Amino acid sequence: MWTVVLLLLVAAGLLWGSSTIAWFDASGAAALAAKPPTGADQVPALIPLALLCLAGIAGVVATGGVLRRVVGALLVLLAAGATSLWFTGALTSADVALGASRGTGPVLALSGLALLFAAGLAVLLGGGRMPALGARYDTGSNARASDPDREVWEALDSGSDPTVTARKDP
Repeated sequence: MWTVVLLLLVAAGLLWGSSTIAWFDASGAAALAAKPPTGADQVPALIPLALLCLAGIAGVVATGGVLRRVVGALLVLLAAGATSLWFTGALTSADVALGASRGTGPVLALSGLALLFAAGLAVLLGGGRMPALGARYDTGSNARASDPDREVWEALDSGSDPTVTARKDP
């Protein structure tokens, strides 16, 4: 589970980091502008994707079983959808879609999406084997029935005197 949490945390960092740096070098359109466009200017969905990675961490840690696999499927669909929109040009501006970017920003963003996809796939396929939140504190129902002290207290709570029923007078 901690591998998935680390993957999602690194993916969020890469997506957020790629939104803060300039995506163009000093030539072309960025040379004309006073401030080169950052990743958030080019792809406004980078910061929400980073926040969804962090929400995915909470979803993976707090859920278990089928619900955790649903979280994994949502992460896979989110990463695959964002990547497909990226390559079709619907998510990016025209300059980035046409390949005019020469910086490390797009590489960081695509790496973050790849890590998001890998984490979602790991949760989807192995989510049932991951420990659930608070599972180590679960004693199970059999432990309560076999505890003799607990049986005495339950008998007292129900109104009977366990010492009278246990003692047999000759």
